[in-house]
Amino acid sequence: MNVTACVATRGDVDMQPVLESFPDDWETIVWNNGSKHCVIDGTTWVPVKNLGPHARFAAIKYASHDLIYVQDDDVIVSDPGLIVAEWLDILEGYDRDDVVVCNMPPEFRSHYPDSAMVGFGAAFHRDGPELAFRQWDEHGFARDDLFLRESCRIFTVLTPQYLVDVPKVDMPYASDPNRLWKQPGHVQSRDKALGMARQVRDAH
Repeated sequence: MNVTACVATRGDVDMQPVLESFPDDWETIVWNNGSKHCVIDGTTWVPVKNLGPHARFAAIKYASHDLIYVQDDDVIVSDPGLIVAEWLDILEGYDRDDVVVCNMPPEFRSHYPDSAMVGFGAAFHRDGPELAFRQWDEHGFARDDLFLRESCRIFTVLTPQYLVDVPKVDMPYASDPNRLWKQPGHVQSRDKALGMARQVRDAH
């Protein structure tokens, strides 16, 4: 499978365990928001901006392949290839490559009735996020700081989802105070973005 894995990081954690969890033949792109550079397959360095969580989507422009895999930098997914395989299996039921497969443990699903998390692993066609974000643009919403922080939720509200449950293990630093979900205003930002994304969805 020709896959590009795109991972965003602050640059304050060891990315090697995450990279080693991917199949050897996958292309990898690590967007380092801290040092403001992007590393492709461990060798090519590209200067970039700090785009927060949205960096995983911005990294797609450097991807060589159409099939994209993303996850957070603080989790090890037991078999990322299974998530990609599910995307390939269900694609036949859709007219366009606009479905996202998200790895969502059951305990999280009740909190996201019409959206999904991509941090535990997600697979989609490289054009999928931009298809969703153009709807956001056309509705008159800006690609501002809220968008950069919450674009994962915006993407999944505006994209057909298929949920899987592939075992994962959180890294020891997944609950550190500097993690995004630990920041003040996290719930408020999440809920605001979800509300706006639903407005876009319901207008189409």
